[in-house]
Amino acid sequence: MLTKNEMLTMLKTEAVPAFGCTEPVCVSLAAADAAKNAGGDLLSVEIEVNPNIFKNGMSVGIPGFDKVGLDYAAALGAMLKNPEKQLQLLQDINDEVKDGANKLVKSGKVKVDIKADEMKLYVKCKVKTDNGESITTIRDAHTAIVSRVVNGKEIFNAASQSGKAGNPLSEKLAEMTVKEIRELVESFSYEELAFLEEGITMNEEVAQKSIAQPHGVGISSTFNKVMGTPVMQRDLMSTVMQKVASAIESRLDGCPYTIMASSGAGSKGLAVILPIAETAKLIGADKEKTVKALAFAHMLNSYINAHIGKLSAMCACGMAASTAAAAGMTYLRGGDDRQIAWTIRNMTGSITGMICDGGKVGCALKLATASAAAVLSSLMAENNAVLRVSDGVCAETAEDCVKNLGRIANPGMTHTDKVVLQIMLDKQK
Repeated sequence: MLTKNEMLTMLKTEAVPAFGCTEPVCVSLAAADAAKNAGGDLLSVEIEVNPNIFKNGMSVGIPGFDKVGLDYAAALGAMLKNPEKQLQLLQDINDEVKDGANKLVKSGKVKVDIKADEMKLYVKCKVKTDNGESITTIRDAHTAIVSRVVNGKEIFNAASQSGKAGNPLSEKLAEMTVKEIRELVESFSYEELAFLEEGITMNEEVAQKSIAQPHGVGISSTFNKVMGTPVMQRDLMSTVMQKVASAIESRLDGCPYTIMASSGAGSKGLAVILPIAETAKLIGADKEKTVKALAFAHMLNSYINAHIGKLSAMCACGMAASTAAAAGMTYLRGGDDRQIAWTIRNMTGSITGMICDGGKVGCALKLATASAAAVLSSLMAENNAVLRVSDGVCAETAEDCVKNLGRIANPGMTHTDKVVLQIMLDKQK
């Protein structure tokens, strides 16, 4: 079980600002780190990624750049050489970096391969320069550099630094119950969690910008057209759908907005924070209850991700982030542990199986759907309307519901994942 300090550490590392979709950013980070360690003038960049990093980076926009794809993400990172900026490194893109990245890709000096047997988050970048060769490897989390090798000599190894590979805090969290997570969150003071308010400010600002200046394929524009009409009233569900969808559409179209992520993903951050912020505003919740609801939802997002995988065949934004937001809304409105568990069961029995087919503006529609389900699942649970344990993949406890989600993701949908990836690859031919 996590200690209070360990949970605070997780909150401060999982809820962080991100600039651009975190999968191409993760590739850029690996390339930036390898290029910085190598020094000298670039000769070539080779990237190896697991299938789901490839899926999520194939079509999503890169902020400040007019092309998409992991080859360009790698080239940009190699040109930037600024790994210290973490998930915000693409903020430093300028014309010189753009020109250099375009030349690298067009000259065939950037190669991207899929390592099919890597099921978890994995990026390995090899950079060759006139000064030598450097390899940087990232595993399990978007900023988790686990190895650096320069000219054949390993200069950093995360396992040797910590004595253990993997994420021990995430493993501890996965063994907790939802009630234990909620009780630990309750032990915090407002002052200890006040930093989470920045996520509301940041993501609300992005949502408002995205509504005022729509991008993408017209999802936000359509919401603008129908909101406040007999078709769609300005109620909680519609407002949450509009804000989440508009922000995600703009962000994944490549607009230069920094948002607060959750569990390593920007879209998850929007899907977790905006519904809770909107609910808090509607009911007039005080600051302490609001930040505790945010902390609870961020931790539940990480908890569910620990079971299904941060990148899987299922849409983790829908299954993890929106389920966490639903439980957070129930908590915020005074729901007890039984109703919180029912909320999770309702989500399990409604949108389970939503596939992940990569990051792109279409994710806005998926998250609008998942956010609507979150509002419904929470309201139903608060009114003691809960799906039966005998229903499909539902279970008696919240923990068993989450474990069932994990089983469906892996091994259940591993073949689905391969088929989805092949369909995406076929479109490139």
